[in-house]
Amino acid sequence: MLDEAELARRKRDLLLAIVRRHIATGIPVGSKAVADQLPEPVSSATVRKIMGKLETEGYLTQPHISAGRIPTDKAYRFYVNGVSTTGHLARATEAYIEQALGRSAAGPEELMAGTCHLLSEVSRNVGIVLGPALEEKLLEQIKFVKLPEKRVLAVIVSKPDLIENKSVQMEDEVSQEELDGAASYLNASFRGWSLRTVRLEIVNRLEKEWTRCDSVLRNVARLFTWGALAVEEPRPLFVDGTTKILDRPEFEDIRKIKELLVAFEEKARLVEILTACLESAHSGIGVLIGDENPDVRMQSCTFIVAPFRYRSRAMGAVGVVGPTRMEYERAITTVEYVANLCSRLLSAN
Repeated sequence: MLDEAELARRKRDLLLAIVRRHIATGIPVGSKAVADQLPEPVSSATVRKIMGKLETEGYLTQPHISAGRIPTDKAYRFYVNGVSTTGHLARATEAYIEQALGRSAAGPEELMAGTCHLLSEVSRNVGIVLGPALEEKLLEQIKFVKLPEKRVLAVIVSKPDLIENKSVQMEDEVSQEELDGAASYLNASFRGWSLRTVRLEIVNRLEKEWTRCDSVLRNVARLFTWGALAVEEPRPLFVDGTTKILDRPEFEDIRKIKELLVAFEEKARLVEILTACLESAHSGIGVLIGDENPDVRMQSCTFIVAPFRYRSRAMGAVGVVGPTRMEYERAITTVEYVANLCSRLLSAN
């Protein structure tokens, strides 16, 4: 008779063996097949008994009465929580990734697009990259140019090495001299700050010094409280390789495929999912498995996401999306390696 500790250990070993075999083969796992994979001899009868307990506890399901078992999302979560994130890719794979990203690293936009394609290629899943929002970029320099019809062009240079032009519609006319003064004030006071923090600080200063603040600060406030500089724009999102998912046996259902492809087109929803995945990340890696996903159309998928940084500041995320039956250890190691490499490339600028 097995004691509780021994039973728990055998259940763990058996569940991990079933998950690994199902990932490798894609077919239901029978008691005899999994018994051969265990670290110590166990009879098929004992295996069947433990598999029955695991099914009762929600870790396994049986698609047909005469078939073996397949892991549930709960089983994949148990497996992922025990996956080591200290693994390494093959040196040849690392070299290929470094070479490919080095070619695409002319600028952050090119780096993110190249990274997305590379993740899809290496993982044979869907590659995803969530870029930094304008609000979170670090101000390097700003310049304002007067345009006709009370409009102002804001030229924003931010780290890591981005130049963006934003048109600001003003309520009142403003001179080029006033715009130059506002730009000088911002460049002198807020270099290295995120635009979000700049806006909050300007509002704070106005509240404290409204009766004594000079025209320069008032002009800065006008620029940051109207038009493009007042609006939080959606983060840029790159998606590559959605057709790769069509080759997987899990997605033979045409209706499911259509729903999934439509979901990939809704980039605002994808950004929400990726953000939630990052917020729940463990050790820097976020994994969202099956029905943990709030979007029912994507509950046959797993998201694996890791943040990339500019120096110590998180700026965005890279990741892959694939079926819940995926090579988790390889996928997690790949995403983590690519995220760290992107961070190094960005921070070197």
